[in-house]
This record gives sequence, C-alpha cells and structure tokens, in this order.
Amino acid sequence: MEPTTWQDRALALSARFGAKPALAAPLPWSVWRSAVQIAVRDTARPGLHVEWGRIGSREARIATPRDPVETVLWCHGGCFTLGSPRTHARLTDPMAAAGLRFVVPNYRLAPEHPFPAGYEDCLAAAREIAAQGPFLLGGDSAGGTLAASVLAQLLADGTPPLRVALIAPAADLDPARPDPTGARDLVLSRPLLERIARDYVAGANPADPRLSPLRADYPGCPPVLIHCSHGEILEEDCDRLADRMRDGGGQVTVEKAAGLPHAWHIAAGRAPAADAALAQMAAFLKGDA
Repeated sequence: MEPTTWQDRALALSARFGAKPALAAPLPWSVWRSAVQIAVRDTARPGLHVEWGRIGSREARIATPRDPVETVLWCHGGCFTLGSPRTHARLTDPMAAAGLRFVVPNYRLAPEHPFPAGYEDCLAAAREIAAQGPFLLGGDSAGGTLAASVLAQLLADGTPPLRVALIAPAADLDPARPDPTGARDLVLSRPLLERIARDYVAGANPADPRLSPLRADYPGCPPVLIHCSHGEILEEDCDRLADRMRDGGGQVTVEKAAGLPHAWHIAAGRAPAADAALAQMAAFLKGDA
C-alpha cells in the first residue's frame, strides 16, 4: 500500500504540516474534542441501519447492513483522550457496508477517566458480545491497543474472537521507552506520546498487560491482520506485537503502507489508499482474504 493518487499525497502532506504540529500543541483535550465534533458529521452510509444501544456498561453505536455475516466489536482510536463512535464512523461504516455488523462502544476517555477505565469498558462489551456467539474484534490506533489487550483476556476466558484486525496499535506504553531508530512519523510526535502517557497511563505500571499488550500472553491466538505505516513511531510496536501473538500460535500478517500517515484509514471517502485498506480489512474479517 502506498500513495498512488493526488488525494493520497495530499493526505500525507496535510498530516505532516497540519495534523502533526497541531496535535503537538499543548491545548486542553476539551478543545480538541470540540474541534473534532465540529469537523465530523455522523451520516450513515446508504444500506446501513444505525442505532444506539448499550453494550456492557456503555452506550454503543451499532451499524447493521442488510445481511450481516458477522458482528465486529470495534474499539475506536483517538489517543485514549479523543474520539467517539460518531467521529470514527467514517472508518467503521465502510467496513460495515461490506456485510459486517459493527458495534462501537463509547468507552470512557482520559484524562477524566485514566487507565484502566477504557480497557474495562471495552472488555465488558467484548464479554457481552462473546456470550452471544462467534464474533470479530478490531480497533484503530489507541483502540487497537485496547483491542489487543482485550484479546489477551478473552483468550484467558476461553471466548476468543474468530479474527482480529488492528490498525497501528501502541504495544508498549512505557513513558520511558526510547524512540524507535529511524522513525519518520507524519502524525505522531514525542511530545504527543509523552502527554498521552501522562494523562492515560497516569502513573500505572506500564508492565501491566492490560495497559501494554506487548506484555500479554496470546495462547491459541486467532488470525490477526495489522496495518501500519512504514516509518511511523508505532511500526516497531506492530512488529513486536505480531511476534508476541505468533508465539501464541497465531497467524499474524502485518501490512505496511509507504508514504501514508498513521491510521490513514480515517480518510476513507477522501483518499483511495484509505478505501483500499478498509476493503482489505473487511475482506479479512469476513474470512474472504
């Protein structure tokens, strides 16, 4: 996967010169939340029925196509501090339209609710869905981290998902970790990661596998697909997490994009590379690839 159109190249440039410096600015998270809500409209795609319900202890956005083949529990991204099922509908709805019922919980966010609040909300949702039968699991960015940690507990529970799709998860949330050698991230920066660690980790032990999925065990791991961008700060995390899951017997594929920003999938509908990535991920979740 790499930029092949002017829209993809424009996405990379806007990330590098717009999103990255903006996110590095120490503005209150409330300001960023307001900006995101203004910029994003939750308009359901044709052919999808969208409703709000409760899953676990939280509200959830549920997008259902006409003939869904499986249910996906998806944990949305946003630095553990931003985002919601509404803001990430542009990422989840294209996959739902491919024939998958998407359940996206509105988990609690830091800094008001630091670790383990978000993890506990996503785990409660996963356990409720697992009790209903076979399902799928996924998440993007911070949501990918939550999904990977939830997967480890579901394996311990004996109720794993059929397949797992992750977009650039952070596998090690130790604030003292060094930057990867040669990282050329178009979105994430060291100041941003340090701020996330301060507000989400909030003094917790980074060796806790519920916080850093690289520390978790994955015996009997189901098939996993991981997407990341070549050169991003979390590329090494994705590789190390994949190896950890392979140690548990999982068939893990890591697909890397060249010249695209972290979690470029959120640009679906505006960048062909994002549309293609989501189509591949949906096919994997459905067992078609």
